[in-house]
Amino acid sequence: MDCTMVTSRVAAFLDGALASSESERFVLHIEACSPCSQIVVEIEAQRFVPLTVEQREDICGREKFWNDMDSVLCTHMEQMVIAKTACLGPWHRRQVGMPMPMVMAYAAAMLMAVAWGVQQRDRALVAEVASEHLGQDLESERRLAAQPAAEQSRESTYKVVNYTPQRGTF
Repeated sequence: MDCTMVTSRVAAFLDGALASSESERFVLHIEACSPCSQIVVEIEAQRFVPLTVEQREDICGREKFWNDMDSVLCTHMEQMVIAKTACLGPWHRRQVGMPMPMVMAYAAAMLMAVAWGVQQRDRALVAEVASEHLGQDLESERRLAAQPAAEQSRESTYKVVNYTPQRGTF
């Protein structure tokens, strides 16, 4: 058992609420550590007497007690928040916990990410337009191929179409 655990368990030890094994370790630590034994002696000197079950029920069992406790705690918490925000000042004047070069590097990275996103959107729009144009060309070719053979001459029953995709369309 270390000093931190001992100081957090002093009240339980004095009330006899510790398990026997934990109580033995507590006593061993107090015998070896003079600062912890001094803390135990000081708390014992206060002559704290735990409340009986009836006294506890009489004080804490009332509804008014918990309502009063809740209002006091809420008021205290609001005061803590107000005190904390009052010393910070407005949000735009608060100091950032990072050095300025690091802030600038983050800002530059964000700008680059936005620029890349805009570039990718533009490329997608160009590819979509090219795809629509290709679809229209293919539809017109399908219509030409579906026309009756009487209207077409024998020599031109097939039309040769050359399509070379432009860079970046696929």
